[in-house]
Amino acid sequence: MIMIAKFAVLSCLFLSQAWANETPAYRFFRPVLAQDNGQQSLLAVPLDSAVYANSAADFRDLRLTDQNGVETPYFLEKIASQKTVSKRLASASKTIDLQKFGDEDEGFVVTVQLDKNAANADGLSLVTNQHDFEYALQIHGSNDGENWQLLVERAQIYDYSRYMRVGNHDVELPANSFRQFKIVVAKASQTRVAELLELTRTVRGGEELQRQETTQLSTEALHVERIELWHNVGETVADADQPFDYPVSFKIKRDAEQKATVIDVDTLRQPLNGFKLQIMTPNFSRQAEVQIPLTQGLETQMQTIGSGTLEALHYQDINREQTSIGFPEQRQARYRIVIHDQDNPELQVNTVAGSGPGYQLLFLPQTGLSYQLKYGTETAAAPRYDTAPIQELLRRGYRSNSAGLGPETEISAAVNHFNFGQLLNSRWFLGIAIVLMVIALAWSLFRVGKRVANLSDSSDRE
Repeated sequence: MIMIAKFAVLSCLFLSQAWANETPAYRFFRPVLAQDNGQQSLLAVPLDSAVYANSAADFRDLRLTDQNGVETPYFLEKIASQKTVSKRLASASKTIDLQKFGDEDEGFVVTVQLDKNAANADGLSLVTNQHDFEYALQIHGSNDGENWQLLVERAQIYDYSRYMRVGNHDVELPANSFRQFKIVVAKASQTRVAELLELTRTVRGGEELQRQETTQLSTEALHVERIELWHNVGETVADADQPFDYPVSFKIKRDAEQKATVIDVDTLRQPLNGFKLQIMTPNFSRQAEVQIPLTQGLETQMQTIGSGTLEALHYQDINREQTSIGFPEQRQARYRIVIHDQDNPELQVNTVAGSGPGYQLLFLPQTGLSYQLKYGTETAAAPRYDTAPIQELLRRGYRSNSAGLGPETEISAAVNHFNFGQLLNSRWFLGIAIVLMVIALAWSLFRVGKRVANLSDSSDRE
C-alpha cells in the first residue's frame, strides 16, 4: 500500500515536469484588426475585458504572432492621457558685430546671425552674471543685414535679487524667418547707490554739534556674456494614467453579528485599484475596507488590501461626498467590501463600479503581414523582448495608431494538454495525497500490530 502511494505521487511529479518542458498551450486567440496602408506605423492594441478575464495575472502569457506563426515583440504599457508640451531647443548662432552709440557711448547694438542649418528663432536669452538691474531691449530682424524690420519695441529684462529671487533674461519673438537679429540696448548702464556711506561728525565737549552723511553714486555698465537664440518644439508626452470604469456584479448582505454591510463583488479580472459606490443615504460617515480571498493550503481567508472612510454631508449649501475606496492594483475575480455600520442603520447602496487603469500592447508591424494575439495559459514564462526601439519612438513623441481585436476564438480542447502543474497546486490533489498517506499509514500500523500479535501468540504457545 505504501509503495502504491509513493508510486502515485512520483508519477504525478514526473508528468508535471514533462508538461513543464513542453510548449505552453494557449486557450484563446484573437485577430489584430488594423489597416495596412503600406507605410511604417506604431500600432497600439488596447486590451479588453475578454483578455483580462482569461489571461495570466501578470500578462506573462500574451503572445503576438504573425500569419506565419513568428512571435513579434511588443511593449506593454498603461494607457495614459496625452498632453503637448513646449520644449526649448538652442538655435546655433554667432555674434557678428558690436557697436556703441549715443553721446557718451551709453548704448550698444549687438548683431547675431543664425548658422546655416539652424532652425528659425522663436526667442533669445541675454546671458549675464550681473544682478540687480533692469534694462529695455529693442529687437530687429533681417535676412540680408541691410533691410531691418522691428520685431519687439520694448522688451524688459531684469533681475531683482536684492529683494527676492525674481528675474527674466528671455525675450520671445513673433513668428519670423529672419536669419540675422539686431539687439539694441539704448541705455546700457545704470546708476547705483553705493552700499557704504561716508559719515562726518562735529563734536565739541562730548556733544555732537553736526552730522553729515554723504552717499556715493556709481555707474555700472551692462556686461553681456553672450546672446543665445532658441526655438520651441512641441512634444507629445504621457500626462497620467487614464482611469477606466469597469462594470462589476455584486450582492449585498447584512452581517448582524459583525454589525456590518457585506458586498460581494464579482469581476472579469480587470486591473482595479478602487471601487466607486453610489450611496443614496444622504448623511453618513462609515469605515469600510476591501478584502480578497487568500488560499493557504485547504483554507481560504479574507485579506484586507485597502480601507477608507465613506462619507456624505448634504445640508443647505454643503454638498460633500466621498464614496470611493482605493487599494493597490489587483486582478482578482472576487472582492468583498465590508462597511462597518456599528449601531447605525444600513446604507442604501445603489451601484458599485470598479475603477483602474487600462493596458495596451505597442508593436511595430511589418507591412503585408497580419497578426493575432494568443493568451490563456498559466504555464507560459514571461517574455523578454527588445523593446528599446519602441520606447525610443515614444520618447521622441511619435504617436501610435489604434488597432482593435477581433472576436475571441477558443482553440480546440484536443490541442490543449492536461495541466499537471495546476493539478499539483490544487486543493483536490493535496487532499487526495493526504488521504492516501493516511490510508498507507493506517495500513502500515495495522500490519505492524498484526505481526506483534502473531509474535505474542507464538510466545504463548511455546
